[in-house]
Amino acid sequence: MITRGLSSALLLCSLVCASAFAQDAPEPSASPAAASAPATVPKLHIVWDCGECEHNDKVPPLIEQAYAEEAQEHSATVSETEVAEVTITDIRQRPPGVRVMFGVMAGRDRLALRIRYRDRDDEVKDTSSNIIQGLNSLSASVGRKAYAALSARPAP
Repeated sequence: MITRGLSSALLLCSLVCASAFAQDAPEPSASPAAASAPATVPKLHIVWDCGECEHNDKVPPLIEQAYAEEAQEHSATVSETEVAEVTITDIRQRPPGVRVMFGVMAGRDRLALRIRYRDRDDEVKDTSSNIIQGLNSLSASVGRKAYAALSARPAP
């Protein structure tokens, strides 16, 4: 009983000390790099090249939307002049009814992209066996990963 009370007191003291230290810490000053122009990422030009896969026309706009939202969240703008060539190389969508009824036993949804920009290739992909979320969620995830791949490139 005494040990539990002592442990609680030590935990409370460490939390109070930590918050006091955080309040005393100086705020970081804005660096010149942070004050410069906002980052720009290329616009996506998405085409299909996945063999005889079944094309789903809602996928490219969902990828572009998630990409643009991720850019906005990171204070970046999507360029109108710079273009990244994006190819959908693999897609599999479980039928929604089968996905809901059989879940992981119905397999996985999958989506893969090849991104070509400034003489460099990247591949982003994701899979999902979620019973509720389907290709919309998967397209959004791949769109966010595309942003991460393209925003990590150095400026020319």
